[in-house]
Amino acid sequence: MRINPVITYTNNVIPFSAKPKKEVLPVAQYPTPKNINPVDLPGVSKPLAVRIIDGANKQHVSVDTYLREYLKHLFWQPRVLPEASIARQVGKTNITTLIDGEQIFDKTMQFLQKAEKSIQIEMFEFQNLKIDGHKWPASGAEVVPGFEQQQKILKTLIQKRKQNPDMKIQVILDAHKWYIDGNGYRKHYNNMDMIKYLKKNDIDVVPYPRAAQQGATLQHVKMLAVDGRHVIIGGMNWGSHSVANHDACVAIETLPGQQNSEVDNIIEEIFNKDWKFAWQRLGATKLITGPLTKAEQYKYNGLNREIKRENVEYMRVVGELYDNPNDRNRYSEYRLDLVKTNPVARPAIKILATKPRELELVGEEGKETTRDYLKQRIDSAKTVRAELFVLSDKEIIETVVKRHKEGTLDAKFIVASEILEEFPYCRKAYSTLVENNVPVRLYNFDERINQRMHSKWAVFDNKEIVIGSTNWSAQGLNSNLEKGKRGDYELYSRKLNKQIRGYLKEAVPYEKELGIPTFYNPKSVDLDHEALRIRRQTMKKSYAELTKLGSCTLEVGGKKLTFDESQKASFAKVIDYYDLVKKRNNEKEKYKRGNNECAIAFTNHDIANVFVHQFDKDWIHSKDSLEDFHDHSVFEYDELPEGVA
Repeated sequence: MRINPVITYTNNVIPFSAKPKKEVLPVAQYPTPKNINPVDLPGVSKPLAVRIIDGANKQHVSVDTYLREYLKHLFWQPRVLPEASIARQVGKTNITTLIDGEQIFDKTMQFLQKAEKSIQIEMFEFQNLKIDGHKWPASGAEVVPGFEQQQKILKTLIQKRKQNPDMKIQVILDAHKWYIDGNGYRKHYNNMDMIKYLKKNDIDVVPYPRAAQQGATLQHVKMLAVDGRHVIIGGMNWGSHSVANHDACVAIETLPGQQNSEVDNIIEEIFNKDWKFAWQRLGATKLITGPLTKAEQYKYNGLNREIKRENVEYMRVVGELYDNPNDRNRYSEYRLDLVKTNPVARPAIKILATKPRELELVGEEGKETTRDYLKQRIDSAKTVRAELFVLSDKEIIETVVKRHKEGTLDAKFIVASEILEEFPYCRKAYSTLVENNVPVRLYNFDERINQRMHSKWAVFDNKEIVIGSTNWSAQGLNSNLEKGKRGDYELYSRKLNKQIRGYLKEAVPYEKELGIPTFYNPKSVDLDHEALRIRRQTMKKSYAELTKLGSCTLEVGGKKLTFDESQKASFAKVIDYYDLVKKRNNEKEKYKRGNNECAIAFTNHDIANVFVHQFDKDWIHSKDSLEDFHDHSVFEYDELPEGVA
């Protein structure tokens, strides 16, 4: 039998109709302005409400501002939406467009999670907050879609190693010296903490040879290859802040049913060659230059005798990990475990690279194929649309200006404004384009997330795409294939020669006043720079004598001439013009050690349209110019310092 309970009330029981006593909360010292309609937030417990109000008071902000900061991922939206990914067949592959962090790192995690046989990573930056967050914080990237996926990469690699000890997981990382870290201080070597962590967790990792090891200024490639059939390549680093940058990559996958594809070519031409080179240099060279202890200083002279803290730190980590027979002899003993490839004979994807001539040490060739390709396309294309972190290659700039004036090239560029703001000597190229009315805009980056416009891609004639790690700069495009001055900077050298002839012409009246032969010849463009150098040095010595004694002698063309105080000004003028000639001649491009870079080029109208549409949106979003950058009289074309990539 069911018994209904009898409810009784006593003086100790609150009737259902009674109202509970209202809890007293702390007073918000910085009230939310009434014009944004503050409201009570129902359903929030007292402990949580107290915590929120106390937190706002401690930060000296309103509750509204406090919550917006801590929940900013709910409010953040990109100012320019990335074009949706599409996939199209190119050769024996499918190529998928990936614009910005969410698309790039979603695809990255898809590839990594499906990996069964091999994972190959070649990266400029690989960071994780748990490993090196004290040096490289997320700095606003936490709110950007794709951030969680980027942070999961490391955990996924470790899990793959534990699940399948036989899987090849091979990583090449940059190890050059940074001057500052993400906090603005603490000199150190790039990826040092990550290299140490990976190696201790049985991940096969090697630092790419630095310039001191006859490698590259930077290991700048950004590439992932999985199972020899899937590749992601482009401009996106794997840094903890990288996801916040405006950037682009492409995913390239071997078509189902195909035994091989252009993916094989990419792995063989880029990763496998760099893997061999890295281990060969590690075994054959010192990991650092200079002494590590006082006992070693006797081997060095001058400034080279200094014991550098960075070198000691580098050897403490990298030296302890690699200065052993097993790693040192790995290349010579053929224990490289290369992923086997079967490159296609006539690939539909061009593989482009910047690589040092020292690759000959592993039976390969140094390359500047990216520069060769870009120069050919800038010379012949009718249209170009490009988004570039750095645009400073002298010959490319001169070619664009020349063809724009001729009306044969429709060119538009979007470049990174922060590069011009931070590094004044990069402004010359930008100013040259502006002054010659070439359409160029500065990307309006999102300060809320400390964004950079980091893209490195271009579309030619609305059909051909080039994309990769390569900035359009001397450091990105040039390698030390030869020595001395380059002969393939024709337009830029011609521009300098015109300036040199102008200086020589200006010097003529003063040379005549002094009675010395002139170097200016209106009928010839050739100049004996060695003869000018000798005269300039001789005149400087004589000028010092003239200043000290009031007179001097100078032997020119077999004649001994005497000068006094009245000719001092003309003497100085001639020397000044000779100095300008020397300076301009020295500015002619020389062979130099650049970065280790890669890019690809292919033709597909649909994929090209995705990038062109993205460009059009970014163009509208970007700024026409910054007036402060138009005055470049003290700046010349130059390179970024190490670590800005």
